[in-house]
Amino acid sequence: MGKFDEIFDDVVINAKAAAAVVSKKASTVYDTSKHKITAAEIRGEINKRLRDLGKFTYKREVFGTDTSAEIEKTVAEIKELKENLDIVNAHIDSVKNQRKCPNCDAKLPRNSVFCNICGAKLDECEAETAEAAEQVVEEAAEEEAAAVESVAETAAETVEEALEDTAE
Repeated sequence: MGKFDEIFDDVVINAKAAAAVVSKKASTVYDTSKHKITAAEIRGEINKRLRDLGKFTYKREVFGTDTSAEIEKTVAEIKELKENLDIVNAHIDSVKNQRKCPNCDAKLPRNSVFCNICGAKLDECEAETAEAAEQVVEEAAEEEAAAVESVAETAAETVEEALEDTAE
């Protein structure tokens, strides 16, 4: 029975290791999917603001209406949305262990020396810059998660208080 126990122990250890790998991969896929949905929502908001911008421009050109304040506000909103989209996309790239070619913006594995699309040589300093950007994105994501958690806790406390008041 000793040999059987050793084999069984090896199977259990290998199964645990495989489960850990699968769990980590599932977590990565979930995280990436969540960020892709967020990116799609941001792109939708950008498109909405671009349509609004077109409407304001049309009103100004056709009817002579002064829409400069609305145009300025919409342009600022678009810029902010694009910055947020860049942050989300950078996080997706970091989760997938990718970076962008500085020449053609193709997505490449982080350890690439040359771009697979345009053939450009990728500098080591760009990889270090990408890693620094990844660090900034991760820190921003952690801060955002903490802020969301704080809001959720406050909301939960408010709901509990309202339920207690209703019960009385």
